[in-house]
Amino acid sequence: MGIADDHPFILLGVEHILQSCTDIETCFKSESIGQLLDLLVEVPVEVLLCDYEFEGDSYADGLNLLDRIQRVSPATQVVFLSSHCSTYIVSAALNSGAAGFIGKGREGFVNLATAVRTVRNGSIYLPDSLANRILFTAGRTTETSSSRSALSEKEATVVRMICDGMSISAIAKRLKRSPKTVSNQKNAGMKKLGAKNDIELVTIMREWN
Repeated sequence: MGIADDHPFILLGVEHILQSCTDIETCFKSESIGQLLDLLVEVPVEVLLCDYEFEGDSYADGLNLLDRIQRVSPATQVVFLSSHCSTYIVSAALNSGAAGFIGKGREGFVNLATAVRTVRNGSIYLPDSLANRILFTAGRTTETSSSRSALSEKEATVVRMICDGMSISAIAKRLKRSPKTVSNQKNAGMKKLGAKNDIELVTIMREWN
């Protein structure tokens, strides 16, 4: 098993929790994506407990990271650790091939060993709270789709351009609107879609597209 997180305390905490498990061996720890990808080539592992977001990485999206991991080590089962556990992010990660998702909280860390064993045996792992939220959201597909249709044409345009990686100022210049207007339209679109930040916004739009 490998552990990857850009916060040293998380690495130490996860390792400490699992060190008493005689059936789980930690083969490596990594604090950066570059180091992680190198280690996966040198030391292939069955299961990787991996942070969803690495600060300072130009491709911080966990789905992009998952794609890179799968390319260098396709047999590795990835369980994401994250402080952001919206149903959209979790669903998108699982749909992209992640083997599990754990929140960086007490419930998640208490069940780390169970998560590793579950994934190692070929099953998907989600804590009960996340699994229940996913099931609840799945029953609201029509409602969330109607939220997207509730976007005005201008809001939809701004949201799409944000998801393409453009900044507020660049969008304002392209659309010949003030930065404040663009910012307001972005915020209105995010509110209607239920996105708390840009990562959730991109994930929601990627799922619907």
